[in-house]
Amino acid sequence: MHYLHAALTETLRLYPAVPIDGRCAMEDDILPDGHKVRKGDGVYYMAYAMGRMSTLWGEDAHCFRPERWLHNGVFRPESPFKFVAFHAGPRICLGKDFAYRQMKIVSIAVLRHFRLKLVDDAKAVNYRTMFTLHMKEGLHLYAVPRTIM
Repeated sequence: MHYLHAALTETLRLYPAVPIDGRCAMEDDILPDGHKVRKGDGVYYMAYAMGRMSTLWGEDAHCFRPERWLHNGVFRPESPFKFVAFHAGPRICLGKDFAYRQMKIVSIAVLRHFRLKLVDDAKAVNYRTMFTLHMKEGLHLYAVPRTIM
């Protein structure tokens, strides 16, 4: 299950459910890079862009490569301040483990019984950035039953 966990994590790195997020400063503060923030300032970060930064993920940051999460075949997490799909620190998502469990159950159930194929593999897939990441016009697939013996 290590590879499945790595594949799901790599998917969330490139396509986080919440692509843009922010907070409001409750008091004056200084960010780790030295930037001063005043009480009431909005501070936003773009998880979608961070997942593609070569300075964080290497020159192949734009590539889907689950192996980046594996060390000798075992899943190795990155800092939640680098992989921000579930946030970090005191605001880290309490449902993170449950979300991974749900993704694994659905992945196993679907992939065990079906092969998935794009209806039109020549058509570009586009996204609509809202509070959560949506696929513009959806993702139309054929679910071809597998023969199980």
